[in-house]
Amino acid sequence: MPKQTQPILLRDKGEFTKFQILLEIMRNQPHIKQKDISDKLGITIQAISKYFKKLTKEGLLEAGSERADYRLTPKAVTKLREDVRALENYVTEVKHNLKIEHAWPAIATQHIKAGQEIGLIMKEGVMYTVPPDSALTEATGKALVDAQPGEDLGLTELHGKVKVKQGKILIVKLPSIRKGGSRAADIAKVKAFYDEFKPDRVGVMGAVGRAVLNKLELKADIEFGIGRSAAIAASRGLNVFVLVVGRMVNRMIQEIDQINMKTGGSIIYEVKDAQIT
Repeated sequence: MPKQTQPILLRDKGEFTKFQILLEIMRNQPHIKQKDISDKLGITIQAISKYFKKLTKEGLLEAGSERADYRLTPKAVTKLREDVRALENYVTEVKHNLKIEHAWPAIATQHIKAGQEIGLIMKEGVMYTVPPDSALTEATGKALVDAQPGEDLGLTELHGKVKVKQGKILIVKLPSIRKGGSRAADIAKVKAFYDEFKPDRVGVMGAVGRAVLNKLELKADIEFGIGRSAAIAASRGLNVFVLVVGRMVNRMIQEIDQINMKTGGSIIYEVKDAQIT
């Protein structure tokens, strides 16, 4: 295996500082205080100010109309994804050189002995074992422990590629309490969105969303950490239907974009308005 080239981030201190600053902006945009980044990274505020000017000049950062209003440009998001991927590849190579073994989790569907080669398939975002000669087998691995049907186990030496269908996220925007809450939501429209989307999981954020679910006689599978949970579920092939009040939609989108950036994924999401017009 060819030797992994050390990413430029680890060879150029300035590039790594730019990477850190872009990450902090992504986490906190649009209202960014340079002093907060200075304190977080241990760099003088004067240096941070110079980096902001440089990032703006390079087309990675754009300033809004208000003070301390900054956002990453699409070019910056692409750069962050590439940088993270380069770091992950480098770490993977280092782990390989250090002989650090990764254990992949799965659920047993048959009696398994430690060291046995087994087949693997993916269902609803979870890996399951099958006989290695099964027509369903997508990949194979070696069991680290004995396992009975229904038990979890770790796997090593994976070969092949488990097929993961990309899921989607449908964000249904609901009116806030001040705008009438669930009484101002078009329940029939929400039901139509749900029936057409046919979700595998349902998420809800806030009292308004819970009230709408009650009116639809539906239950939530996800109630906390909605953005991250929905993104992870979608990355594992599940379609997620989420009810969110208007002011929280942007926060959820930012969380999904962060997951996309960190994983190099491209989770698809759509926003639909359910307020009575």
